[in-house]
Amino acid sequence: MKTSRFFILLLLVGILLSACQPTAAPVQEPVNAPAAPAEATSAPVAEVSETELVTVRFGNLPYLDYGPWIIAEKMGYLEEQGIKIETTIFEVEQPLIEAMLGGSIDVAAGADSPFILLAPQSKDKLQMVSVHSLFTGYSIMGRPDQVKTYDQFIAEGKSPEEALAAAAMQLKDKTIILPGGASFYPVLDTALAFAGLTQADVKIIDMDPVEGAAAFLQGTGDFYSDGLPSRFRLETEGMVNVLTGVQMGGGAMDTAGMYVTTEYYAQNPEIVQGFLKAWYKSVDYIKSNPDEAIAMMIDWINEQSGAGMTVEDGKRFLTDLVLFPTYDEVGEWFFTEGSPYYWPNRLEFVKSYNETTGVDYSGVDLNEMMPVSEIYPLVKP
Repeated sequence: MKTSRFFILLLLVGILLSACQPTAAPVQEPVNAPAAPAEATSAPVAEVSETELVTVRFGNLPYLDYGPWIIAEKMGYLEEQGIKIETTIFEVEQPLIEAMLGGSIDVAAGADSPFILLAPQSKDKLQMVSVHSLFTGYSIMGRPDQVKTYDQFIAEGKSPEEALAAAAMQLKDKTIILPGGASFYPVLDTALAFAGLTQADVKIIDMDPVEGAAAFLQGTGDFYSDGLPSRFRLETEGMVNVLTGVQMGGGAMDTAGMYVTTEYYAQNPEIVQGFLKAWYKSVDYIKSNPDEAIAMMIDWINEQSGAGMTVEDGKRFLTDLVLFPTYDEVGEWFFTEGSPYYWPNRLEFVKSYNETTGVDYSGVDLNEMMPVSEIYPLVKP
């Protein structure tokens, strides 16, 4: 009985002691403490960031002068601007422009000559918003045992003017394979003019570059005209450059830039400007890391054309055939009066050339369609 009362007494004392203890205060989080991590979801981080990008339908051309767009994509410069591209490749600009007019592409790369040529059909619908590279890599090629080159005529003692005329005269009554794009006919016309010839003095076979180069190697035609990389492919097979863009100048070179639909630019100016900022970052990367950058571009070109170019070939072409000026150099080249590449002079040259072939620019404001000097200050990378 005593033992029972003793245990009861101990129990009561324990209860009383417990009741006398102070209540524990709740733990307070520091005011600036980071929130606890949310429970992991099944979606990876990459997919979450990708949903924040704007997908843009982009048209590109498989040539070295458009290679920096590949750098912009692979190095993440487009993504930095909130852009993801879905790319369609075109051989020449005319079908690319038609695709833009048809609404299947929003933004595209292209040269100035085709855009200016087709301006009467695309006015109020398309704009060219930049000029940011220069291509002089066109050539008219022949077989070494059948033609003499400009350089050979120079070696014989002819003046540059005489050599141009003599080299071009070899085209008379001959057949030339030529891609059907608007960039290529001015090259032929420029050459013919040195000899007082016109397109009526030659037979033209209109073929895409890759098929045309293959046909020429198999014996079709007397001459072949194109830019890189088909020119490189034929050089490796022993064909010779009768006349080159550097030798001919004038209409045998192109300024390249970016096209947009007028509607897309009106609705998305920051995206369009982001494209151009990414381009200039790509050019800076090419200048500072030529081995890595050129390798990326050459791999892409070889995938598109099977040309088999090497990084060393790319370096050679980028010396004087495909020129990528930096952002500041673009201002000096294209927007500084007195420069040999001054944009207003280039625009007038191409327009005048097209008018001689019958293009009617009535009602077309080319400066409004090509506001390149207005947009240039907005896209410094």
